Amino acid sequence: MLRFASIFLSVLIAFLPATSCSREFDPEPTGWEGSSWMARLDDGTPLSCVSIPGAHDAASASITSWSHWTRTQELDLEGLWDAGVRAFDLRLALVDGVLGGYHDKYSANITFQEALETLESALDRNPGEFAIVLVRHEQEADGNNPEWGKVISGQLVTHGQHLASWREGLTVGELRGKILVLSRKRYEGGPIGGFIDGWSHSAEMSAQQSASLTGPDGVRSGLWVQDCFNPDDAASKWDVVRRMLDATAGDEDAHPLVINHASGYLGLIPNYRKLAKEINPATAEYIRDSRACLGIIMMDFAGVDVSKGVKVSGGELVRAVVENNRGKNH
Repeated sequence: MLRFASIFLSVLIAFLPATSCSREFDPEPTGWEGSSWMARLDDGTPLSCVSIPGAHDAASASITSWSHWTRTQELDLEGLWDAGVRAFDLRLALVDGVLGGYHDKYSANITFQEALETLESALDRNPGEFAIVLVRHEQEADGNNPEWGKVISGQLVTHGQHLASWREGLTVGELRGKILVLSRKRYEGGPIGGFIDGWSHSAEMSAQQSASLTGPDGVRSGLWVQDCFNPDDAASKWDVVRRMLDATAGDEDAHPLVINHASGYLGLIPNYRKLAKEINPATAEYIRDSRACLGIIMMDFAGVDVSKGVKVSGGELVRAVVENNRGKNH
């Protein structure tokens, strides 16, 4: 009787309708491995159906000038990778002929070449993973240098074997071992990765859902971006983060790629820890209670729970985002 019931259940499951947001972890994971968690994702999972932890101003841990107000991370790129981060916000400026990482006008003491090489080395060690790099031209540091586009395009060409091209419907299997570079500024020659247009700092959902991504094929696809980085208070920041989480969860079989920023600061003088103390744990709690795929969650102090004596819960949030992918079938 039990054997008959088992066979019947198997047949029933086989005929259940499949949905567009299927993402399965290995059903018997061997434990937390921040350096290789993506290897357990199914190859056919669309990128838009993966919950991915990201680091805002990812290179800022190495800033030495005015570090209390300019550092949004405690871990360097390698440390962020090992913690489980797979989306890296890199702010790049061309100063004295060198394309490097900056936050505002302050140098992160790392070149773009070095950043890419760090991620490539991590991918060579963990070929089942992939990385997303979000690029912003940090014009505050180089006075909007007109050569920025030519230089970044030239450097990306030299890393071509490790780079992926954006297209709608891109899957985990197509991305393994690759870096997807999405630039918020267009440059000559078309995107090597993808171009983002319409990046929003608005609190209005209509503006946040109006961004777009364009790949080398010239086809434009939708993108949702919430990046309200200087809210009036923690409550208003949580409201915009939660609304985007709700929208993503409520439309998970149809939503495009989503980039939702838990990061930001309060006050005229940036205080990142004060906001992270409130937003990171609230976001982690929401994600732990959700069965939906929730997109890329950008955060400050990714991978660390305490920064300068403040409980910022960045390790907790990274783990919650990664574990959100476990054993889910949508």
